[in-house]
Amino acid sequence: MKLEIEIPNLEDGHRIHEPEGRAKLLVELACRLYEKDAITFGQGRELAGLGFLEFQKALAEREIPRMTLESFMLEINQPPAHAGH
Repeated sequence: MKLEIEIPNLEDGHRIHEPEGRAKLLVELACRLYEKDAITFGQGRELAGLGFLEFQKALAEREIPRMTLESFMLEINQPPAHAGH
């Protein structure tokens, strides 16, 4: 799988090596990995260091649907129907 992630400019002068910059980068990474069905919602929350509602809000801000068929199947540990084809 090829995954391309655009790293947004960090606002407020934060840098990646600073805690605030790292936190923003992890949220962005978690959201994009979730969008590509590379991780589950729970894994995204853990990577981003966010609670359920906070991660759901982060996804909504990026217009990423909370649940796709693939993410639902990953969350219940079942391969999507088209996975073997």
